[in-house]
Amino acid sequence: MAGGRQSAVLAAVIGNGILIGVKGAAFLLSGSGAMLSEAIHSVADTTNQLLLYLGVRRSARGADEQFPYGYGAERYLFALISAVGIFILGAGVTVYHGVHSLLVPPELTVSWIDYAVLAAAGLIEGFVLLRAAREVAAGKGSQSFLEYLKSATDPTVLAVLFEDSVAVAGVVVAGSGIALSAATGSPIYDSVGSIVIGLLLAAVAVWLGLKNRDLILGRSIPPHLREQAVALIMSQPSVVRVQDVKTLVIGADRFKFKAEVDFDGGYIGRKLLPWVRENLPEAGDEAAAEAFAAEFGDQVVQALADEIDRIEGELAPTFPRLHHVDLEAD
Repeated sequence: MAGGRQSAVLAAVIGNGILIGVKGAAFLLSGSGAMLSEAIHSVADTTNQLLLYLGVRRSARGADEQFPYGYGAERYLFALISAVGIFILGAGVTVYHGVHSLLVPPELTVSWIDYAVLAAAGLIEGFVLLRAAREVAAGKGSQSFLEYLKSATDPTVLAVLFEDSVAVAGVVVAGSGIALSAATGSPIYDSVGSIVIGLLLAAVAVWLGLKNRDLILGRSIPPHLREQAVALIMSQPSVVRVQDVKTLVIGADRFKFKAEVDFDGGYIGRKLLPWVRENLPEAGDEAAAEAFAAEFGDQVVQALADEIDRIEGELAPTFPRLHHVDLEAD
């Protein structure tokens, strides 16, 4: 899955990199504001997706002494920077150019080249969008798309999905604006198309910013996963109660789970019954009784530690995303 995410982002970088030159050349030939917006859009997408790719690569580093839980959250930092870039470079510049074109209408020279460039852009953007959509479909499992949006802990592919959805929509908007301007002789439609593209980018940037803010702050894991993990612990014969459950997303599909567990002392004691029968001292032997008490205490502590290890061992294969499980005896 991680390799799929990385390849989806890399495909987006390559696709948008090609489109920068193609759309830029078409703008120089036509003077279309919508075409310039499309070129700016591709510059913003390429830059931001390079940041996403860098975040994915850096977040894959393992834990070390300085960062014992690894670098998984670093991709959220790069994704947040990417969202700011989309808002400023993509949405801001695009809307500004559209408004400027309304106030100072440019001279348009529309030809078949503009439509050919937009058709090629639609194909490339559509291919990248399809790759991202497949990754999202594989990642969401049985969840609905809206549920996945709320619970997703890796916004990287979602960023590509939304950016390229806007890119495909932008191709349609730009083409419509250019066609209407060419038919009517008024550059207004072309300028309005530029503004619409910018507003769509702004909406994507705001959503990505809020999503990554939550993850950087330390969001809890999806509720259904938390409930399932607690249910598995509660199903153990040694457990009476689970409380003070705290969870944390520490990276893409990497979670931390901490809980205080009230163990059944009688269950632990009964497990030690064979050892007690074998080592129980005779009545009146104080030295033996004292040694027995000390050893029995050690046996109880060890039995409790073994029980915690056993439960954590059961959690690991059932919930592979729980990379750090911390159960404390209450």
